[in-house]
Amino acid sequence: MGGQFSGHLVSDFYVGYNDYPGKHQRCWVHLLRDLHTLKEAQRQDAVVQGWVQAVRASYEAAWAWLGAQAQAPPNAREAYYVSLTSQTHALGLRYARVKAHACQALAKRLLRYEDELFQFVVVEGLSADNNLAERAIRPMVVIRKVSGGSRSEEGTKTRMALASLFHTWQARGLNPFDQCLALLSQPAAAPA
Repeated sequence: MGGQFSGHLVSDFYVGYNDYPGKHQRCWVHLLRDLHTLKEAQRQDAVVQGWVQAVRASYEAAWAWLGAQAQAPPNAREAYYVSLTSQTHALGLRYARVKAHACQALAKRLLRYEDELFQFVVVEGLSADNNLAERAIRPMVVIRKVSGGSRSEEGTKTRMALASLFHTWQARGLNPFDQCLALLSQPAAAPA
């Protein structure tokens, strides 16, 4: 991101985001979906059901607290963040080292990303999910699926660069047509 972004990156758990050096909030919708999948796969296992519910309850408690403490000062937010992180840390420790346990993978995820699960409690207005970003790129994904994608690496780069330009102009409240015309009106850069 060129070192210019100082906010929180809200993302799913894709390993490519792990190297991002800035502040991070992991997407609870993705985590809740994986918890639901685990719960459905282990319907007969009361231990798994209880563990999944306990993880989900920590997320629901965070939202309930924020609803009741909307104007909480930073120190109160930080204290509650520590409390939530302690809860999920304990839940992660319960199964992270239990080989072949159904909860092991998600327990490890809780531990690995524990500092990035409840940033939305500390930072007022920060989203707990990346749904807005995913909805923003959905049209490009649908186009790629329908068209079969670009037929070359260069075509893919061009399509993505143009999409990035047009969406950025739109997000900044600029007229994409005017911006594109201004860009095309500039003299071409000399080859290196």
